[in-house]
Amino acid sequence: MRVMAWLYRFNEPFVGRLVTTGVTIAATFQPYFWLNNHLPPRFDFLTPLDTAIPFLPWTYAVYCSFFALLLGAAWCLEAREYLRMLAAVLVANAVCYLGFFLFTAHYPRPPVDSIPPGFWREQFATMRASDNAGNTFPSIHVATTWLGALRLRHRRGGVLWLVWAGLICLSTLTVKQHFLVDVLGGLAVAGGVHALLFRRAAPSTSVPATVEARS
Repeated sequence: MRVMAWLYRFNEPFVGRLVTTGVTIAATFQPYFWLNNHLPPRFDFLTPLDTAIPFLPWTYAVYCSFFALLLGAAWCLEAREYLRMLAAVLVANAVCYLGFFLFTAHYPRPPVDSIPPGFWREQFATMRASDNAGNTFPSIHVATTWLGALRLRHRRGGVLWLVWAGLICLSTLTVKQHFLVDVLGGLAVAGGVHALLFRRAAPSTSVPATVEARS
């Protein structure tokens, strides 16, 4: 209880939530990279629809805005709710890690040389130098993004948060990081974890005391 009380106090200011976000992301990177570097592919989820989706290197900017959405959540949500959201993100990550292990697949990513020389080729070269083609199903990128949007949808500009999250999810396809089934799996993980950890309390059926006093 003392640890939780300290965490709540630490995350009251926005700077505290920034630090907690950085620590959480760093912690999730460790198992992510280990799995991506050690699991050989055993499944092929490529469909004609995946092939038909165009490769749009410039959408990498949308793909990376995933981090900005997390910072937006840190800014808009109160400390307790934000910590609950991060806990949900960790649970979603654990589910995705299990998926990576059980349904290992590697996306046949277009070669970096197919991108015209310049900024976007450099960005993809940097990203692919550390992030292999595995860890596809279900998409952590999608699961985390959608969890954030589900918590922000009741805030000011809720529809915009959902649209932004939807574009990020779509970008995982146009940067050729994920199969279509990965996106659907990530959405399912986010929805399931959110339903489990953010269930609303049943409305009270008791009669208010003020009503009883008037009767």
